[in-house]
Amino acid sequence: MALEAAYGLGIAAVIWFAIDSARIPPMIWYWSGFSRLGWWGAMLFCLAAAGLPAVIAAFVWRFSAARKVLRLELNDVRAEGRAAREARIGRSSESVA
Repeated sequence: MALEAAYGLGIAAVIWFAIDSARIPPMIWYWSGFSRLGWWGAMLFCLAAAGLPAVIAAFVWRFSAARKVLRLELNDVRAEGRAAREARIGRSSESVA
């Protein structure tokens, strides 16, 4: 009974990790130097090891420096894209007027 509960919690943690890490594009993982495959391997290993360690690994991921750096990079890339779109919109409306 306890083992099923541990695996249930572990699966929930792995699903949360999958959703959270999928928000970060592969390009950002590559250029930041962090290993997406390494994090995934650790999560799956923890899930296989009685499930409950996956919950601990999810907490480690949530508060890790890697996640903070990756999310900062993602915000920078989004800000650059937003600025480029605004510049294109500004140029296109200036030429029409």
